[in-house]
Amino acid sequence: MALLLSLTLAAGMLLILSALAGGRRTQRAVVRPSPDLLRRFRARGGDEVGTRELALSSGVVAAGTLAGAQLLLGWPVLSLAAGAVGLFLPGWYFQQRSVRRRAEVEEAVAEAADALRDASRVGIGLEEGARMLARSGPLALRPVMREVERESRLSGFDAALRRARDRVADPVFDTFVAALLMSYRTGGRNLSVVLDGLSRSVRATVRARREVRAAQAQNVLSARVIAALPLALIVVLRAASPGYLGVFSTPGGQAVLALCLVSVVAGYMAMLRAAAVPDQGRVLR
Repeated sequence: MALLLSLTLAAGMLLILSALAGGRRTQRAVVRPSPDLLRRFRARGGDEVGTRELALSSGVVAAGTLAGAQLLLGWPVLSLAAGAVGLFLPGWYFQQRSVRRRAEVEEAVAEAADALRDASRVGIGLEEGARMLARSGPLALRPVMREVERESRLSGFDAALRRARDRVADPVFDTFVAALLMSYRTGGRNLSVVLDGLSRSVRATVRARREVRAAQAQNVLSARVIAALPLALIVVLRAASPGYLGVFSTPGGQAVLALCLVSVVAGYMAMLRAAAVPDQGRVLR
């Protein structure tokens, strides 16, 4: 019976998420979620996937973890907690992928600035240098520069750069595009000096950010280990000796277990907040 209720709850969560992502329109007036709620929900995916795809994957993973926890432990409180964790897992994965992509773009911008600087010193123009980056530039920027090369034939080089800046949506790439636009509009004077300074600045920023992320990763790992230890201990004891933790099978025991989970989550969130690194916002848009 408990498993059936858990599966029903999981199906309800999946339907709610599907509705949040936006379904087919009907003739009835519906209450739509606020744009801020959808923006925060999609931001968990690093803006690399659509809201519908993120909602669907989150619902499926949440249903699977909820059902698995119910089959393994048989405690509704831990099953709901497992479902909540599964709900956030896809967003966490896509967000981590977005962070890695941004790190690759930052390093690629420094390499691209060096390549354009060297090209300008031997007399290669800015547009020809951009075409060179599309063919043999850093791997992370080749698709973007190919789009710039293609669009520049239709709408001009400056418009193609601005559209590339909007697609990449990275603060370091914004600075790179701003330097290129300024040099393109002024005829490329002192381009090598500008790109040399930009390269040094980007490399210093990447180096500092890498060191900060390494220190942050240690703190985050410590927070995860501390939060996971009591839960892992409960799972091991429950599997080894089910009767030893039988007191938690009562309604009162479930309430105590829920309070323990709330305290663990609150401590984990506090540790993550203390270890958080302020994100670099976009200003040159």
